[in-house]
Amino acid sequence: MIHKSLNDVYHLYDSFLVDVYGVIYDGRDLYPGVLDILEKIRRSGRSVIILSNMSLVASVCMEKYARKGLLQGVHYDEFISSGEAFKRTVFHHIPNAQSCFQLFIRNVEMFMDSDIVETQTLQEAGFAYVGLLEKVRMSFSMDDAYKKNGESVAIEDITSTDVHDLAGLEEVAATLDMCLQYEKPLVVVNPDIFAIEYVSGRNGLQRRPVICQGAIGEFYEKMGGKTLYFGKPHHPIYNFATSFLKGYEKTAMVGDTPWTDILGGNTFGIDTILTLTGVSGEFLRTMNPKIPIEDRFDKLLETISPKMILASFRGVSQRPTHIVEAFAP
Repeated sequence: MIHKSLNDVYHLYDSFLVDVYGVIYDGRDLYPGVLDILEKIRRSGRSVIILSNMSLVASVCMEKYARKGLLQGVHYDEFISSGEAFKRTVFHHIPNAQSCFQLFIRNVEMFMDSDIVETQTLQEAGFAYVGLLEKVRMSFSMDDAYKKNGESVAIEDITSTDVHDLAGLEEVAATLDMCLQYEKPLVVVNPDIFAIEYVSGRNGLQRRPVICQGAIGEFYEKMGGKTLYFGKPHHPIYNFATSFLKGYEKTAMVGDTPWTDILGGNTFGIDTILTLTGVSGEFLRTMNPKIPIEDRFDKLLETISPKMILASFRGVSQRPTHIVEAFAP
């Protein structure tokens, strides 16, 4: 059964972990009704933790969304970004971390006031941190990807394609070649393969799937490099997020992506709620609209999801406890 919104199922839980992109935010604005239902949930005595794979630290994220009207203490209790969780727990995941080199756009706050020294060259660093990809992602829409020989590549096949063969990712390929040459492990703090953003094009602003850091990590692994991931669907971020709750027996993860939000919640042992917006909606819209939504979702799980997850997660269910058409009515 597919419910209209979270309004139909929120009474079943005491607390929620809520994704941002594609769930409450469309890449430019908050979805209509989101603030009202979040405030309603909190007024009912339930806890809301925003849990995002954004690699920015929490304070930067909170300022961004506060300008949209999303306020701590009114609409949510804690804002946990993957970047914030990693910054606070880095030595649990890389015990001997001493130095790093940031790739692409530097994340200024990530190693500020830490014991990790940022090096000027890749050769000096203990590991390479995959920084923000704004320039790359805004020029590489994954629904319009081609090999250099002109062959089109479906979204679900991009990370299984040699990055050297993809037109538009020459900078990424050259950077990963250097990392491999110097045998540097990559640290990916946003495991998302893509996100839905508003991108300028010939027809004005359009919502498009654009590449994220998770794809860079997967390219590197395919090349034979070592990638360390932090964020959904990996357990550490769920451990960190639920540490802010008194208990999480009646907690649900709300997200739009089967292979991060739902997979992560399922492996962590909590209920999951999938919204048919964002990433899921993007794939469902490409399918025959005459086919019932339930059947289209089954097709998504059978044909696309297996190509979007890491080998270590294969065999784990990506089927949610509940499906809602959207977060808000």
